[in-house]
Amino acid sequence: MNEWLIRKAGLNDVNALTELRIELLTAGGDVNSQNHSKVFQANQHYFKKKLADGGFSAWIAEVQGKMAAMSGLVFFERPPQGENISGLEAYIMNMYTLPEYRRHGIARSLLEKCISDCRMLGVGRIWLHSIQGGYQLYKKLGFKDKDSEMELFL
Repeated sequence: MNEWLIRKAGLNDVNALTELRIELLTAGGDVNSQNHSKVFQANQHYFKKKLADGGFSAWIAEVQGKMAAMSGLVFFERPPQGENISGLEAYIMNMYTLPEYRRHGIARSLLEKCISDCRMLGVGRIWLHSIQGGYQLYKKLGFKDKDSEMELFL
């Protein structure tokens, strides 16, 4: 299996993006039968809004017309600093490939599109959180380990 199409997601892909994200969140234990509907609707709303206003960008991989994988970029603009004069940053998220399409290079192709897109937009820093399965791919494409973050849910 080495025939796939990588394309930028548009508003007509909102439902497919939402379904694949829910599968990702379910696999990670964040979505269950009690919150599925609420999380699905919230993600659908997010994708509609953020794809339209440019706050989120996504690439999808199709195999024989079926969405097999996706990637996403959330954009931030911070004050400029020494390593990022533009202040523009992108967070890579939603890197997910359906299990039956893994280990064929699709995720690498998606990640390369994300990086290329960021270069074109003048992004100075790309960051992500890696699960174990994606760690080596990120390292191969130049991502470096950074101190862990802290968070507070409100």
